Amino acid sequence: MRVFAGIQAMRGVAALSVVCGHAVNARPDLVGQGLGGGALTILASGVDIFFVISGFIIASTASAQGDPLNFVFRRAVRILPVYWLVLLAALASSSWIALSPGERPALDLGLVFAWTYPNWYIAPAWSIAFELHFYTAVAVILIIAPKRLFELLFAGLAVVMSAVAFDVKFGIYSHPLVLEFGAGVGIACLQRAGALRFSRRNLALAAGLFAAGWYWIFVLGSRDPQLARVATYGLGAALLLHAAVAAEMEGKSFSPILQWLGDISYSLYIVHYLVVCWIAGLDGLWLVSIPATIVAIIALSVGLGWILHVGIETPLIRWARNRSEMRRRGPWPSDVPEQANTARVPARAE
Repeated sequence: MRVFAGIQAMRGVAALSVVCGHAVNARPDLVGQGLGGGALTILASGVDIFFVISGFIIASTASAQGDPLNFVFRRAVRILPVYWLVLLAALASSSWIALSPGERPALDLGLVFAWTYPNWYIAPAWSIAFELHFYTAVAVILIIAPKRLFELLFAGLAVVMSAVAFDVKFGIYSHPLVLEFGAGVGIACLQRAGALRFSRRNLALAAGLFAAGWYWIFVLGSRDPQLARVATYGLGAALLLHAAVAAEMEGKSFSPILQWLGDISYSLYIVHYLVVCWIAGLDGLWLVSIPATIVAIIALSVGLGWILHVGIETPLIRWARNRSEMRRRGPWPSDVPEQANTARVPARAE
């Protein structure tokens, strides 16, 4: 599958926005409820960007692979090891800091495999539960009718839309945010058909939708903020993805720094909230300088995210790819040099 630098840049922006939102809102008693809550409301839209990107990437890679076992294996390796490491650190930290409101729950299988929504130990991992449910739906389709992936995904999304419209509950699959994956699937379909064209108007519309979402949710106080964010942040994210993919197909380039942030975005996203919880309780730092403490949270999160990406995420992704290639091609001939299976593969291809 083609690696889109624009998508990596969007991932970088999305991850950094969520980190900044949580950093600013780490101590609303010191920063101010208005500033902290307002910043988090708009910067949390990075999650909506992630969901739209995920719909695009997963639909594209799954349709290219067509192997459900390989798809599940690579998704699990991509998501779970880093999550487990951070979960272990969160479990240890929960003995001296409160990671979420309420009493600490028992660590059951739902939390261990990031299937539970919400997640008390790693609050941002609620979005991982949505991702895993989406992956599961894709894997089932690959088992049943791999050549009808897009058609069945759109059919499933129509069911979700009906469930949202008529308030029918069947877990995460009836949640409005699932529709954001559908927006990404739709753009993947357009990209396959060669129907994407870059337009600056999409960027202007996206900016307007994000602003409207913030005003609707934070200022007006939407009665259904999840549906409001889909109608604003979700649609805005879809327009951004459309613009990024179309622009790159027309030869435009993107910031290497944002692409680097995109490379480490998953590790950064998973680890940053634990950093926020650690530093939130250090009153002395906040009394010295609130802005400097917020910057320290962001910097430490980026540093730990990079360490996890380089030390855990990248080697495992390469290993999973090599295993997938070996499975696809069959047993390796005995005369193939061992190093042939250790060639460097860019970690950001997914």
